[in-house]
Amino acid sequence: MKMAMSRQQKKAYGKMKDEESRARWFDNLAKGIEGDALPWRKPWKGGSSGMPSNLKSKKAYRGGNIVSLWVHGMSEGWTDLRFGTRKQLIDAGYSVKGLSNGTGAIIQLFKPTVWEKKNEEGELEKRKSFVVRWYEVWCVEQCEDYVAPEADDDDSAEVVPESEMMSYFQQYVDSQSSLDLKRGGDRAYYSSHEDVIGLPKHEAFNDPVGEVMTAMHEAVHSTGYSTRMNRPLGNSFGSPEYAYEELIAELGSLIVTLTLGGEFKPDSVAEDNANNVAYLQSWLKACREQDKALSKAFGDAQKSADYILATLEGDGE
Repeated sequence: MKMAMSRQQKKAYGKMKDEESRARWFDNLAKGIEGDALPWRKPWKGGSSGMPSNLKSKKAYRGGNIVSLWVHGMSEGWTDLRFGTRKQLIDAGYSVKGLSNGTGAIIQLFKPTVWEKKNEEGELEKRKSFVVRWYEVWCVEQCEDYVAPEADDDDSAEVVPESEMMSYFQQYVDSQSSLDLKRGGDRAYYSSHEDVIGLPKHEAFNDPVGEVMTAMHEAVHSTGYSTRMNRPLGNSFGSPEYAYEELIAELGSLIVTLTLGGEFKPDSVAEDNANNVAYLQSWLKACREQDKALSKAFGDAQKSADYILATLEGDGE
């Protein structure tokens, strides 16, 4: 007969499980940075349908969970990146036989919470904050009765042409009152001092996808401007701050591009030092609170992507 745990024992057990989940989440993300190629550095087509998504809600995961699930899925060779908890899999009609703890992937979700605290006058005030909740999810391909869905011939799965993607980029630039676009030269950049995106002329790009990738990469950098999201910009190459910003630009441009239905080929970005694994690895090692640093980087990337997408819906600056 099991003895019931005391309140203190429950608290200690909960803390232990939280630490274990944090370690698994961070280790999975670290694999993506420390490996030969970041998980988002590959061609992706067909829009946001190719992003890891929740089986029940059908919504794409956000922030670091995107990369965490990609790392997990790619290491196993899965192509159907729909994930769910055991209950969600059962409700969808899948068998969960053999899906024991530890065989899935850890994701983190931020849940709003309300709590009370006494103010200086001794009165109780309600405070709002977020707590991290950890969940283990399994890919549908892990189910023993999994059958791949039939290919969808819907036209909506077609890749959006590069010309249309560049129209989205121009629409974003035009929506920002101080942001300017300059064409010419042989390099791409974003200047936070002038609030200017610089791109080579259209004909200078050998691959139309490269122009889109470069434009979206610089667009994400521009979201860090003081009147937008106010991130530290203009840092020297090799510094942790520089690597942090590049991580935001890489993941942010992926989210924007795939959400809009474009083709994602990050290795075609024309910015100097873009897609340099070495500085991302050094940044990872330099982080003292690595899980928090990664979580913040991916969170900022998601916010940057949301900012750009909001302007295309008419909700931006």
